[in-house]
Amino acid sequence: MLDSVQDSRALGSLVFARIVYAINWLNFGAIFFLMSSDVGAGVSGLGVVTAAFYLGIGIIQVPGGLLAAKYGPKRIVVIGIFLTSVATVATAAVSTIPELAVLRFVEGAGMAFVFAPGVVLVTRLIRGKAGMGVGLFNSAYDIGGLLAIFGWVVVATVTGWRASLALSGGLGLLTGVLVFVFIPKDDSSDEFRVDRGSLYSLLGNRQLVLLGLATLGFSIGNTIISSFMVYYLKSGLGVAGTLAGLIASLVTVIPIFTALWGGRMYDRALQHKRILMLAMLGSAASLVLGAPASVYAAVGCTVLGGIVTGIGFTFAFAGARDLNRVGPEYDSLAIAWVNCIQLTGSFLPPILFSYLADSFGYPQAWLWNAVLTLVFMVPLLMMAKEWRR
Repeated sequence: MLDSVQDSRALGSLVFARIVYAINWLNFGAIFFLMSSDVGAGVSGLGVVTAAFYLGIGIIQVPGGLLAAKYGPKRIVVIGIFLTSVATVATAAVSTIPELAVLRFVEGAGMAFVFAPGVVLVTRLIRGKAGMGVGLFNSAYDIGGLLAIFGWVVVATVTGWRASLALSGGLGLLTGVLVFVFIPKDDSSDEFRVDRGSLYSLLGNRQLVLLGLATLGFSIGNTIISSFMVYYLKSGLGVAGTLAGLIASLVTVIPIFTALWGGRMYDRALQHKRILMLAMLGSAASLVLGAPASVYAAVGCTVLGGIVTGIGFTFAFAGARDLNRVGPEYDSLAIAWVNCIQLTGSFLPPILFSYLADSFGYPQAWLWNAVLTLVFMVPLLMMAKEWRR
């Protein structure tokens, strides 16, 4: 695994950065019920801002992967962390939905520079298999998700939502410094001229495109639950904010364990497609469980959503690396390409959910997003059975 104290510090800085990355991703939706009166918007405003975030993090994935391939993953990760953190601090000072949407778009763009190059750095440091590297990185994200969805409800209730966002942005700046200090310098071999033919070959890889669409399908449940569950429980069912945060946080607590389990499973499995198919069905079922206007149904929704999230994302991103047939220097770009497809497409579910919730009520919003999830079973069925490189 790790060969030195330096490697341990480097890995620790990346894990800490990933935890804070998740806080800055998820705390906005968790504390929006405290922001809504100040910004003059309800669930529709949350839908618009969430969609802007997913557009930013989605469309910049491929440029981020290209820059990481050309200039080295460490440089791009550090730039992304600082860009995200500065935008997060700025959100503490604005009060309109358009301003928030622009800043959340910038936050997402910064995060697009972090994920895929970060996976490459983690896999390098542990000198292990792709499944364990992605599983560790995703587990760190889920720890941050717990702090974001439950912890930041408490923090924002005590300090105010503006102070809580300034705090999370400040923590992001700190992690940028730690990554800069402790991660080894990018090797000269990391700097290479991107070959246009290889790039077209990777972006045109049918298996990677299908995997990206399949990942979008099973991620719909995670997107909706993590973005809207606290607001739904608070405004729709009248649940206290801290209890709403605790319930919603289950979608991130459970993957702390299932992501690592999924990593081990991936490294041993032969039928990767079959397991991702089960994750997609589980994601659709979790949204169906959210439809009844019941706290118990919401708990079932978040528990099942958490189980499939840890396994599904680990399989998807480890699979993206293993399905890359161009060369190892394009691994971060392959992961970024799959992430680009699923995150860019993820701008639609929040808009659909908020529109249906406003127009027809929350049960219809949950159910129709479950139906949308099942549509993406088609590209998954079209994939090859074996993904290992």
